Amino acid sequence: MKKYILLCTLFSFVYGFSQNIVFSKEKLEELNKFNLDNKSRAFIIYQNGHIINEKYFGTKIIDKQPFDQNSIWYWASAGKSLTAVLIGIAQQEHLLNINDPVSKYLGKWTGLEKKDEDKITIKNLLTMTSGLDYTQDQKCESPNCFMFKNPAGSFWYYDTSAYSQLAKVIEKVSHTSIDLYTSEKLSGSGISGKWIPFEGGLVFSSNAKTFLQFGKLVLNKGRLDGKTYYQYDSYFQQMTNTSQDLNLSYGYLWWLNGKGGIRVPGFERAFNQSLVPDAPIDMFCALGKNGQILDVVPSKDLIIIRMGENPNLSSSMIKFHRELWDKILK
Repeated sequence: MKKYILLCTLFSFVYGFSQNIVFSKEKLEELNKFNLDNKSRAFIIYQNGHIINEKYFGTKIIDKQPFDQNSIWYWASAGKSLTAVLIGIAQQEHLLNINDPVSKYLGKWTGLEKKDEDKITIKNLLTMTSGLDYTQDQKCESPNCFMFKNPAGSFWYYDTSAYSQLAKVIEKVSHTSIDLYTSEKLSGSGISGKWIPFEGGLVFSSNAKTFLQFGKLVLNKGRLDGKTYYQYDSYFQQMTNTSQDLNLSYGYLWWLNGKGGIRVPGFERAFNQSLVPDAPIDMFCALGKNGQILDVVPSKDLIIIRMGENPNLSSSMIKFHRELWDKILK
């Protein structure tokens, strides 16, 4: 039995890295049709240093004009992964240390007792292990909105409100707005957009090419077009690797494929499967509500971008993500 399990594990490892992902004309047409049918607005494939597919669908929400390369769309929670990069840059500038308590930079920021609050570190916010929950009142702006759920570092729970404090930390230590810090540190990268307030937090919005440029920056370990935007130090190595033992499929605000278990938003129990079981095991992802997808696959020099509306109100985003990869690997 042990030999069988070992053989299956070895096969999974080899298979994940040996898949030859080829995009024929027919496959691209099928993928574009799949995205059109599922309310996508932008679908881009970048492979081996080139964009091999760039399609836009539908119309802009506001003026009903055709959605195109200049149209702005929200990243939703995929913007968390951008925040992770900004935190790493701020640490390299010695503006902060992720092992410090959040209270070192924000002062009193929750309604918790000081002894409990001071145990919540920046790293806890990066890994969704703050132990906090948030009142259902999205308009609540008091520190008492945060409620003690578990001791910091003892439980994985997807909480956007706690994560949102990272932008406040960046603003505090940089003495500038999160918008200016983002544009200054990524100037010349092709990554341009705006942070927009939403339900007590911030959501990044941009065109699809910016989403792609962000994927290229991380794929290339901090370098784009000959310029270095961050050093690939231990923080950035850990960012896209398992960051704690409570959710193997989570790094620093990045989702990871190829792990033996996963916890997902809305559920407190773990599932014994990977994010996208049939996709390459080294894939890591920035994922957001309604199917905002940035998939980075280093072993294939591959980036997949999908922006759009909720493809199916009765279907989970995890299911849609897996269906997309079923089409890619078909």
